[in-house]
Amino acid sequence: MLKESTIKDLVTMTAFGQQAELLAYHLHEPLQDASQDLIVELLSHRLRSWTDEETEDAVVRELPELGWRITFARKDLERRQWHSEQVEADKSEMLSLVIPPDPHSEQETSEAISRANLILHNRQSREWVASVLRHGKQETMVQFHQTNRQFQAKLRKTTLYLTAHRKDVDTDER
Repeated sequence: MLKESTIKDLVTMTAFGQQAELLAYHLHEPLQDASQDLIVELLSHRLRSWTDEETEDAVVRELPELGWRITFARKDLERRQWHSEQVEADKSEMLSLVIPPDPHSEQETSEAISRANLILHNRQSREWVASVLRHGKQETMVQFHQTNRQFQAKLRKTTLYLTAHRKDVDTDER
């Protein structure tokens, strides 16, 4: 674990300030939040194997390796955030495939579930889609004993399947 003085020295580096500003700009968040995220990522991932003495030496000598670790810590944070946003977009797309339900309308939710049930033949998949539409991600993950990764994989596969087979039961064109 790094000493507080080493962390303060690290935060005052030019490379750290530049990467924190880039992170704040790319993620549309305040500079203070971006700096905190960046230092946490550095301490928990990129500088985890370094001792306090090695880190202090790298800060004092302004070693390029430390600058690269700061840069890649920023990129790791951006990648995670952008992936998370893509997952949310996929979830929205899945929900809009059947019928975009109004959260205040039980009738539209029921209609979306029934249309999904026409496409899906597996009972567990039907129950899973109904749970997502009625209760959302967190509740579905608990009910079906899924990790975040398992939920995302199931969401992606279900979205692709519903998209590919939607035309087979499209009632609007008949």
